[in-house]
Amino acid sequence: EILGALLSMLIVWMVTGVLTYLACTRLLHPDYDIDATVMLITSACAMLANILLSLILHQTGHGHSHGARARECVSAPLEKPALSNASLRAAFVHAIGDLFQSISVLISALIIFFKPQYKIADPICTFVFSVFVLATTIPILRDILTVLMEG
Repeated sequence: EILGALLSMLIVWMVTGVLTYLACTRLLHPDYDIDATVMLITSACAMLANILLSLILHQTGHGHSHGARARECVSAPLEKPALSNASLRAAFVHAIGDLFQSISVLISALIIFFKPQYKIADPICTFVFSVFVLATTIPILRDILTVLMEG
């Protein structure tokens, strides 16, 4: 479980690193073309898929019921929420990170679609959302390292 969570965090960081590298390349060599229509369609599909995945992973971690049976089982001990599982938390954060990257691409695509001369929005959005994604993974990485180091 913990190694799976660590692998997920490493993949998030590697993908973010590649995206940051590509954004730097675009800033240094601004002679690139962007098809904003394809970018819009792709980012919208990715955003919807990541929203769905995030909801599924979050529901997996939902530790109680809202139905009539919930009132009948009040005295039963609550089971441990699944999002306390490091692998599920890492997968959830991975999906959220992908969602934010998709939102970044969608914002960039909208800017570029309406104002093609502002194609610099693409690398700038990549930088902003990459910092956000990396910052959100630090608490999980800390938990993973605590377990691995038998803290």
